[in-house]
Amino acid sequence: MWTSNGKKFYLFLGIIFIIGLIVGVIFLLYLNEASKDIIFLNINEWIQSLENAHINNIISHLILLSSLFIMSLFIVGLPLILFFIFYNGFSVGFIITSLINIFGIKGFLYGIIYVIITKGVYLFFSSIFVIALIKIIILLVCKLIKGIRINKEQLTLLIKRILICIAIILIYDIVLYFWGAQLINIFNFLLN
Repeated sequence: MWTSNGKKFYLFLGIIFIIGLIVGVIFLLYLNEASKDIIFLNINEWIQSLENAHINNIISHLILLSSLFIMSLFIVGLPLILFFIFYNGFSVGFIITSLINIFGIKGFLYGIIYVIITKGVYLFFSSIFVIALIKIIILLVCKLIKGIRINKEQLTLLIKRILICIAIILIYDIVLYFWGAQLINIFNFLLN
């Protein structure tokens, strides 16, 4: 069903993510020196306090993902979904560029490891989540515009996929809450 059109669709979403990544890099590079100093100071303080902290994304991810799901059922979620993809790319680009500016190549390695640990599972399952949301929006638009009957089995499958993605992301967030900081601290030697 989504073979040739699916490739174009995935390419489009990948391009939005890459544009966000590039904008995140450019955003940091074009900040004035005072703003960069504040960001770098905050990052250094954050790295120092990471030993005693918890990575807590549980509530924010639950609210964000459920809001996107509900808004997608009313079709208004599509622009927000595209912004969600862009924002995730932006944040990855911004984090890695910030760490490179502070720590050089070691910051790049640490940034990649940090993104993989804290955002890897989240980005993977949120991409599956987003694709399922967009497929639901397409089904609803076809129903409204063309009067095509919605395949209830397909809709049920997409909703199950969405709920499974949310559940996996929340379980991953719980694991990160208890053990994420300790795992990231293993790689602090890169910043010395």
